[in-house]
Amino acid sequence: MLFKTLSGQAIAGLCALFASTFIAVTTEVAPVGLLIDVSQAFRISDGQAGLAVSAYALLVAFGAVPLTIVTGRMDRKLLMLLCLAGYIVSNLISAVAPTFLILCLGRAIGGMAHAVLMSIASAYAAYLVPERMTGRAISFVYGGTSLGSVLGVPGAAAISHFAGWRTALYIMAGLAVLLTIFIALFLPRVRAPAGGTPRLPTLRSRHAGRIFAIVVAVNAVFFFAHNLLYTYVSPLLLAHGLPESELSVALLITGAVSVLGLWGAGQLVDSLPAAGLFGGGIAMLVGMSLVYDHLLSGWMSVAAVGLWCAGYAAVIPFVMSGAIRARATSADVAGAAINSSSNFGILMGSAIGGHVLSAAGFTVLCPAAVIVALTGILLTVCSPAAFPRKLADTGDA
Repeated sequence: MLFKTLSGQAIAGLCALFASTFIAVTTEVAPVGLLIDVSQAFRISDGQAGLAVSAYALLVAFGAVPLTIVTGRMDRKLLMLLCLAGYIVSNLISAVAPTFLILCLGRAIGGMAHAVLMSIASAYAAYLVPERMTGRAISFVYGGTSLGSVLGVPGAAAISHFAGWRTALYIMAGLAVLLTIFIALFLPRVRAPAGGTPRLPTLRSRHAGRIFAIVVAVNAVFFFAHNLLYTYVSPLLLAHGLPESELSVALLITGAVSVLGLWGAGQLVDSLPAAGLFGGGIAMLVGMSLVYDHLLSGWMSVAAVGLWCAGYAAVIPFVMSGAIRARATSADVAGAAINSSSNFGILMGSAIGGHVLSAAGFTVLCPAAVIVALTGILLTVCSPAAFPRKLADTGDA
């Protein structure tokens, strides 16, 4: 086992944090799978419905760093519980929303909770384990984000197909309630940073700061490329001839295939980061290219989306581990910066993608996503300090 030397309490804490990041990202991306149902319910276009994703990402993109600094002296466990309460309220408001504006307001509450939770999770994990295991503990906890990214959309779509989109949101609220209870009972309490007023973050060195800036930029570019097109994956697959009755099953399959990307990344993330990230980027690029125009149709287009999503799922652990290796600033602020850049990519992708889709359709949107993904690949290749070709073997702990 990866953490066989840890106490049962520490393992329970890491599992609780993993579940928290899974709930966080699932709440964030679920509207992608509900897009068509939401647009039909409120009689708006698919591009306008994408604003449900943008409203959430907006709060995270611009709130992650300042909110993390402001809450820097609060009790960590209490802060986790408050964030989960935010997810509960967000999903409940969205589920009962009589108008699309109210739904977006509910989503904004979730964005504020997300801005803090995803920023402090890495530091919380570091407090639970010995220093030599910090990197693996943080990678494990953020594995929940990867799993949420690839399974949240198809899971929500499947529930929506069988029980309605509001039921999907109620279920997410219920899961957040169960997780809140589990964390209240089993998540160990850890120390907050030393008392006093919140301080602005500082960089440990210019060199580390440059490396971290590259990692953050690569992260933002890949998230932008993915969400530019994936926010509208439901209408994309329908445009390729997939019957609407088969849509939820198709998304579930692409989510399952994406787990293979996570598995592949896990084999290389601690040894060959450059090759692994390059491979993930290429898979994204090829999959996105294959859904251009009508090169493929029906279930063949689903296979292309699966390839692209597997590549995207593989990218996430490499970028997160790169941020950890940079050691440019405190764990909380480093997590906040990655969190912010991820959601800046989601915000720009969903917003710009919606505008392009409404104005020019997938004929322009697909090539745009390909070009952005190519940019991310080129940044990776040109940044060996951030993504080394090979990492030294640190041994088993």
